[in-house]
Amino acid sequence: MPRHRREPRVVASFDSTHEALACEAACKEAGVAGRIIPTPVSIRADCGLAWSMPPEARGDFERLAIGRFTCAGLYELEL
Repeated sequence: MPRHRREPRVVASFDSTHEALACEAACKEAGVAGRIIPTPVSIRADCGLAWSMPPEARGDFERLAIGRFTCAGLYELEL
């Protein structure tokens, strides 16, 4: 079985499911690359959902977040 190749990702964590779903809706509407994933165990968060995106999408994500949703933290991980 082939091994999964890890790649750099920026992961946004949230304090609530509401914020995670608001992020997903806003990002999909705006065309910001990424997807909802279970929060990685290396991130301590109150919500079990996170937004995973390629590093090059971080700037668009941060601009989009202003006034639309609040993330608890942004983390650079290999997933």
